[in-house]
Amino acid sequence: MVVDLTDNVLVSTPIASAHHAALRSGFSGYPANPRWNAAKFKAWKTGRQWREALVRGEMIVRSTDSMLVPATQREESSQPEDRLTEPPISPRLRFPMRAKQVLGVFHAV
Repeated sequence: MVVDLTDNVLVSTPIASAHHAALRSGFSGYPANPRWNAAKFKAWKTGRQWREALVRGEMIVRSTDSMLVPATQREESSQPEDRLTEPPISPRLRFPMRAKQVLGVFHAV
């Protein structure tokens, strides 16, 4: 299942949809809610760990689809023939997307 962690960061996870709010909360840096059950706390902790891995450089937000992936995966998932058929994105259109990603990281810290 694909989850929106922030406006421009997606992640694929098997975490149940009932716990996505706790996952987003952990990724955004909010404290855990003491009334949460163990499953929601685990989702929150997973989100927190993903944020820390992103800051350390162990995970990255892939530019092609805004997915949070391990740094070793980078752009490997795209087929080489797909790269040739995609129209190039002009730097003028690419900059606002990257600016939002950078601001999103600083906003949550």
